[in-house]
Amino acid sequence: MIVNGSLDVYRKETSDLLFNVLAAQPSVQPFLFLNLPDSKVVNQGLEVSLGYDLISSDDLTWNATLNAAYNDNMVESLQVEFDPGTIRGQGLSLAFAQKLKAGEPLFSYFLREFEGFDPATGQPVQTDVQDFVGKSALPNLTGGLSTSLSYKRWTASAYFSGQFGHYIYNNTANAFFTAGAFRGGRNVTSDVLTAGESFDAAADVSTRFLESGDFVRFQNATVSYNWPLSGDEFFSSLVFSVTGQNLFVITDYSGLDPEVSSSPSGGDLLNGLPVFGIDYASYPRPRTFTFGLNAKF
Repeated sequence: MIVNGSLDVYRKETSDLLFNVLAAQPSVQPFLFLNLPDSKVVNQGLEVSLGYDLISSDDLTWNATLNAAYNDNMVESLQVEFDPGTIRGQGLSLAFAQKLKAGEPLFSYFLREFEGFDPATGQPVQTDVQDFVGKSALPNLTGGLSTSLSYKRWTASAYFSGQFGHYIYNNTANAFFTAGAFRGGRNVTSDVLTAGESFDAAADVSTRFLESGDFVRFQNATVSYNWPLSGDEFFSSLVFSVTGQNLFVITDYSGLDPEVSSSPSGGDLLNGLPVFGIDYASYPRPRTFTFGLNAKF
């Protein structure tokens, strides 16, 4: 049995952040890129990898590799504050869910705290102003597990991936799946019927639509067979295989896919800042199966 591994510790500082800003008019281009002075983002953490040959014989081999990484992200200095995290939908124009500020991680959520619905009126009970809620769209822990098993002419391999510690803003639910959608005759999810929400309640941006994005995904698996050939065959090698991708996901996220980040249509980003961790009408990645034949002459 053979065990191997590695441990890497890192700290990366990025300064003079590049921002897309409005150009003084008249100008050939409406926007230009500028470096913000005295701005710095720090990423620091560690990465661990461990490989293990569980079985090693003439007919049977089995090995596995586990890797994990922890990352801590922080905006250490920034002279101004920005409102990224564009939220889309009817009645949500210019709404945002995140704020870029020194002393907070990138893509930190800046929301009203939602506490439920008033049983008498069905109106949302939440704080009057938005504030940082101590959650970010960036995962602080990522990992993967790969394994391969070979028995004579058969080979099977699989890979699992996961991300943890991050949150997703379900913009799809905010825009479409509230009791107010009944006013427009639109369909909603079944949980809206029992939430106690009034048809006249405003669907403000709040922690009501913020969900944990933790997940484990069965990323891919392959099974192959090396067909036995004699020395006088037309082919020197013939391998049949079947591969499945995105076989299943284990998550508590109520949306279609926890590994998603949707950009607004038309590119109308608040302050020209990118969107991360916002799920708006996104399509889930497909589950696919591929059959293969590899022949050598």
